[in-house]
Amino acid sequence: MHNAFEFHINNSPLIIMTPHSGRNYSSRFMKNISLDLKNLRNTEDYFIDQLFFPNNNNNYSYLNAKFPRIFVDANRSPLEIDKTMWGNSNLDNLFDKKSIKVLNGIGVFAKYNLFGEYIYSSKLPFSEAKWRLLNYYFPYHKKIKELIKKTKEKYKKIIALDCHSMASELVNNKTDIVISNVNNKSSSVEILNLIKKSFSNHSYKINTNKPFKGGFITSHYGKPKNNTHFLQIEVNKNLYMDEQSMLLKKNSFFKLKACFDNLISDILLYLNYKA
Repeated sequence: MHNAFEFHINNSPLIIMTPHSGRNYSSRFMKNISLDLKNLRNTEDYFIDQLFFPNNNNNYSYLNAKFPRIFVDANRSPLEIDKTMWGNSNLDNLFDKKSIKVLNGIGVFAKYNLFGEYIYSSKLPFSEAKWRLLNYYFPYHKKIKELIKKTKEKYKKIIALDCHSMASELVNNKTDIVISNVNNKSSSVEILNLIKKSFSNHSYKINTNKPFKGGFITSHYGKPKNNTHFLQIEVNKNLYMDEQSMLLKKNSFFKLKACFDNLISDILLYLNYKA
C-alpha cells in the first residue's frame, strides 16, 4: 500500500475516487503551520471515504487519498501554484498565473483554510513544493491512469465518480447533492441524468453543474467520446454531519450510504455488469 493513497482494482467498469478525504497530517507539514488542527481539518471532505471504503462487495474499483487536501490538492493542475508562498522560486513561466483557484488561495498547495485564514507561519523553500508533487500528487495521478487503463482493457465503457463534500453555506441548504460533468464535456448527458434520477428517487435535492462544474480530475480524465465518463459528486455536509462539532449524524449518514449503494447498483445495471 502506498503511503499517499489506498486503492483496490476490481473486475468492474466502475471506479470511485475520494481525493479530499485524507487526514494524515505529518509532522513535516505541521511544523510550518500557524493554525491548530481543527482549523486545518475544516477543508476535508469529512467521512466521504467511509461511504465507499472498505468495499466488501468488490463491485467497483476505488482510490482514496490519505494525504489532506490542504497539504496537496490532487484535484488541481500541478501548475496551479501560488509563487508568493515560496521563498526561492524563480520559475514564473511554470506557474498558471490566471488560475482562479490560485488567485483565491486554493491552488495545488492551499494558502488559506476554509475561513480564509493564512495557513503557514512563513514562506517555504520551493524544494518542499517539488517534494510534495513527486511523492504525493504525481503518484496519485499515476494510479488514476493505471485504474483507467486496466479497467478499459476489460470494458468498453467505464464510469468514474470523483466524490466530495461541500460546506452547507455554499448552497444555503437548498441543495443536497451537486452532480457535475463540466457542462456535459466529461460524461454523456445520459449518464448524468441516470445519476440524478437515482439520487432524486431518495428525495434528495439535486443540482447539476452548479455551483460546481467539476474539478481538474473530472475535466482532465473524462473522455466521453472514448467511453471514459467522469463525474464529480458533491454532498452537502449538513446532510450527514454537524459542521461545528464535526461529528457524524449516524442515521443520516447510513441513509446516505444506502442511497450511494443503490446508485452503484443503478450504474452497474446500466453498464450491464454482472459480478
